[in-house]
Amino acid sequence: MFHWFQNRRRAQILAPPFPPAWQTFLENNMGFYRRLDDSERAKLQDITRIMVAEKNWEGHAGLEMCDEIKVTVAGMAALMLLGVDNFFFEKVRTIILFPQAVRRETNTGWVIERDTFHSGEAHPGGQVVLSWQDSYHDAQAIGNGHNLVLHEFAHCLDNLDGEMGGSLDFGDRETNECWNQVCEREFQALIHAVQNGQRTLINDYGATNKAEFFAVCTETFFEKPLLMEQQHTELFQLLARFYRLDPRKWFPG
Repeated sequence: MFHWFQNRRRAQILAPPFPPAWQTFLENNMGFYRRLDDSERAKLQDITRIMVAEKNWEGHAGLEMCDEIKVTVAGMAALMLLGVDNFFFEKVRTIILFPQAVRRETNTGWVIERDTFHSGEAHPGGQVVLSWQDSYHDAQAIGNGHNLVLHEFAHCLDNLDGEMGGSLDFGDRETNECWNQVCEREFQALIHAVQNGQRTLINDYGATNKAEFFAVCTETFFEKPLLMEQQHTELFQLLARFYRLDPRKWFPG
């Protein structure tokens, strides 16, 4: 009964034409959007509308929530779902945005911190916290290897098994085991490279733990797929299987 009601409600959300203003937000704010084909754009629009409608959106520290913020963030997260059907980050209930980077202080909640690098968090309970400044910048800048929305929503996918530990469910035991082996090998290689001061394609923040490794690898997968396929072939292939898409087509040449 619940799924019937949910499907009916989503059909109602998608019934009207996509708002022209929202189309402009995606075209102006999301670098990837201009590289999608027509069918991909249509699907991204649908996912965006459902996420905008179903999530609780909150602006904090003086940030006034508006459609541009919602559509830009939801559109960026929707990119991750173009290869799957009928999934809209259901476990994510609230998306909180601050004007810029934030940090958490004991017993004082979220506070502005201009000189911090802490731009977002994903909580197992269903909250995603983002800096609008970083989210907007990363959505526009394509191919630099960094994207805050992709990073935090990757944590949400990691949490589908109940914990953010870098383990993924591919739907079959053999691929799950292959992921664990490749992930462990690549994770240790990154740690070794960082300890020795070597530059790496995968951001060195991924050496923090397995959860951050998966989130950073997701950024690299979408942002630098050509280099990732060349330098980390097995890892790239597994992520392509997990996301059920190949972002190399968005980077011709």
